[in-house]
Amino acid sequence: MTRKQTWLVALMCAIAAVLTALMLWRQPSTPAAAGQENHNAHEDSHGHDDRHPAAQAESPAEPDGIAMNEAQRKANGIAIDKAGPALVGERLHLPAEIKVDAERTVALAAPAAGIVQSVPVSIGSAVRKGQALAVILSPAVAQWRADYASASARQALARTTRERERSLWEQGISARQDFDAADSALQEAGIAVRAARLRLQALGIEAGGASSAATIRAPLDGVVVDKPAVAGQAVDESRPLMTVADLSRVWVEAALPAASLGQVGSGMAARVSVGAEPRELEGRVAFVGPVLGEATRMATVRVVLPNPGRVLRPGMLATVDLAGQAAQVPVTVASDAIQTLHERPTVFVRTAAGFRAQAVVTGRSDGKRTEIRSGVVAGTPYAAAGSFLLKADLGKSDAGHED
Repeated sequence: MTRKQTWLVALMCAIAAVLTALMLWRQPSTPAAAGQENHNAHEDSHGHDDRHPAAQAESPAEPDGIAMNEAQRKANGIAIDKAGPALVGERLHLPAEIKVDAERTVALAAPAAGIVQSVPVSIGSAVRKGQALAVILSPAVAQWRADYASASARQALARTTRERERSLWEQGISARQDFDAADSALQEAGIAVRAARLRLQALGIEAGGASSAATIRAPLDGVVVDKPAVAGQAVDESRPLMTVADLSRVWVEAALPAASLGQVGSGMAARVSVGAEPRELEGRVAFVGPVLGEATRMATVRVVLPNPGRVLRPGMLATVDLAGQAAQVPVTVASDAIQTLHERPTVFVRTAAGFRAQAVVTGRSDGKRTEIRSGVVAGTPYAAAGSFLLKADLGKSDAGHED
């Protein structure tokens, strides 16, 4: 090889070495460094990684929470109060029914077997005492009238005989024993007349003549509440023709659980609510049943109420509220503040962000204040008025999450 060729080979080797060095110097560093470099490429100018937005999001809102500032609270009319002690009386809320006053109700029957001739009244008719309600034709009535007439005739004859015998005895014409016999016969006739008259009076039958017609009259002022009798019907003394009730006062009978018997007594104040009556009616417990119902295992509580205008009608449903003895309770809230959420009593507690639904365990209540046994402590601020709006807002929020 010539000297020139040798120099060229050396030059080529030098160039190859330089190129190799340059290639090795431009090769990326270790995989870890490359990963870090790739991570840095995804960071913004503030050092936040834009590949994992969930990791960078704020923590979720508090469950059952409602965001509301002070201005929004006032605009919605939501009042704030603090849980605290109060004097609370147990209030029993009992289902009840309006009934007729059984002490002022009369079931009328025929005085004897017979046929109904006429019934000039109907169910709901207002009647006055002594008013004719039905006419019955009965052979027994005709016989009783005849018996009374016969007894009266015998009494008149016995009186005449006694006067004659008395005159004869005083003149010395007849013996004293004849006068005594006539006097005894007069007394017996008088007894027969009184017995016949009392029988007619007891059955409400007017004396006189031999008619078989008996008029059934109203024994009191009231209303016909039942009338099974119709003209032409065969009746007897064992079946009622109609029922008349004085509705100027009514009974309100409520069902009392056996566990609450110790809290209720005669004379206790009661408030009665009826759907047809816009205001509560005030009364007092007149009777507490001594025996429990076999099916219901409840006792009957009776409140007697005046019924001017007959607004309260038997059969109406009602509720009776009985206020028991009051006791000091350490933690109470306004009864209107308690809402039912997820089938549990709930109070909306005031928080820095708004309100939070807090489940509570309630105790006694008098309708205005309710005892809180757990869930809220004394001094806790809560939504006293307008809490139903918070419940509605929370319901909308839950519906939105489901969507």
